[in-house]
Amino acid sequence: MLPEDETILPEEWEPKIDLLKVKLNKLERKIAKPGGDETRLDDCGTNFLEWLHDNFKQSQTSWKEPQIRMTDIKTNSIEFAVRFYVDNIKLEHWWRGNRVSNQLRREIVRRLRQ
Repeated sequence: MLPEDETILPEEWEPKIDLLKVKLNKLERKIAKPGGDETRLDDCGTNFLEWLHDNFKQSQTSWKEPQIRMTDIKTNSIEFAVRFYVDNIKLEHWWRGNRVSNQLRREIVRRLRQ
């Protein structure tokens, strides 16, 4: 963790975590005492999951952003270096990075042929 992360991360995440606690407590109360809303519990759970997916995202740091750099100019070609971040690299038995790299390579070739 970088030194500036020590201040940036709490500033960014503490309000998100507080809001998460509020929403989760509200959902927990509805589940514990549904009253006449038993049929709406599914909607409440779905709405919470949608909020979680849309609004409770992980931090974006610049080093995770994809980069394309020109590395060399030759007579008949230009060479580029492509850098990208793969999260949870341990997934897929450590093959995730290779799969993403291959998919990216195929997509680059497809677009260059257009």
